[in-house]
Amino acid sequence: MNVTAIHGYLLGFLVIGSWAIIMFWAFALSFSRSEDTPTFWRAVSFAQILLVLQLLLGLGLLAVGRLPGPPEDPSTAMSVLFHLGYGVVFPLIVLFVGHKMAREGRLGGPHRVFAVVGLVVFGLTARAWMVGISGF
Repeated sequence: MNVTAIHGYLLGFLVIGSWAIIMFWAFALSFSRSEDTPTFWRAVSFAQILLVLQLLLGLGLLAVGRLPGPPEDPSTAMSVLFHLGYGVVFPLIVLFVGHKMAREGRLGGPHRVFAVVGLVVFGLTARAWMVGISGF
């Protein structure tokens, strides 16, 4: 399996799937009113680590000239910008704001905050995958 396939399929599906799991898990925890959930927060940490690994692998691919999107497409620069925006910039902003809101106890508690964070990061990373995979 080459690096592009690992980035696009293996880690890509793991990142997208992990945030879907976080979303549903946090949603369930918000209804159960659980307070002490160390396993959930470990899973959030794991999903964030996967996102950073995906970022590093993607930046490595970008550094060697492997661009997301169809190679013959004249709008490849836009594909790169969209892929980086959806896959890196916006998820990091959402996570930063989500952690801040969870610490402050907004939206009814940290589990509800991370239900929303999980939904948004899931959607963003799925869209990044759609933009990037069109070139494979």
